[in-house]
Amino acid sequence: MRILSFIVATSLTFMANAEIRTINYEGEAYSLDNKALFYREVHTLILDNDMPISREVDYINPNGKVIVHKTSTYKGTPTTPDFELTDFRDGYQESAEADNKKRILSVKENTDTPISIKRLGKPEYTTVVDAGFDEFVREQWQGLLAGKTATFSFAAPARLEYVDFRLIPIRQDDSTLTVEMRLKSRWVSWLLDPIELEYDLTSQRLLRYKGLTNLRDDQGNGIKAEIFYRYP
Repeated sequence: MRILSFIVATSLTFMANAEIRTINYEGEAYSLDNKALFYREVHTLILDNDMPISREVDYINPNGKVIVHKTSTYKGTPTTPDFELTDFRDGYQESAEADNKKRILSVKENTDTPISIKRLGKPEYTTVVDAGFDEFVREQWQGLLAGKTATFSFAAPARLEYVDFRLIPIRQDDSTLTVEMRLKSRWVSWLLDPIELEYDLTSQRLLRYKGLTNLRDDQGNGIKAEIFYRYP
């Protein structure tokens, strides 16, 4: 019902506000090992005066079947959307939702397991949720261009906790800026390979993502991929 109410409200706002626009774009995720296509992402992003208000993402396998769907809603804070993700293959679900100053995370491993829910308090660093990392990069843009590092706490429903990351600029040329997401604690940083993000220097749009994704393979393990994004 929350999602339906939001869609109705969004439709009414669209009629009253000519600044609202829709952007459709895609990403293709390839295996890091053999470069085979894992899946495609089809994004429908609605913006109000260039601020995101909702996003729908279909994850489509190479045979053209939608295997995962994600809905995100933004409430004035681009870095912390509420979201719900459902994997149609095995019933895996995860979500994050704001509740005043707390955040409710949930995860369901498959159709046969109960939902696990945890209410988190305020993290140590700036909160980032799901695709909000992309908006966080843009918020930190000038500092990253100057070579500065930014730290944030990522709400991870799969772990029902915050995970602290450092955002580190590693490379810049005439057209792109490349940054890495690394676990903040150097003692456990070996547990997760850095996630590499490449951005267009002019539009600040994400062009390439390389690392652990939010999709799982048939064994329930996180998929590592290189994703290339195309915009209209």
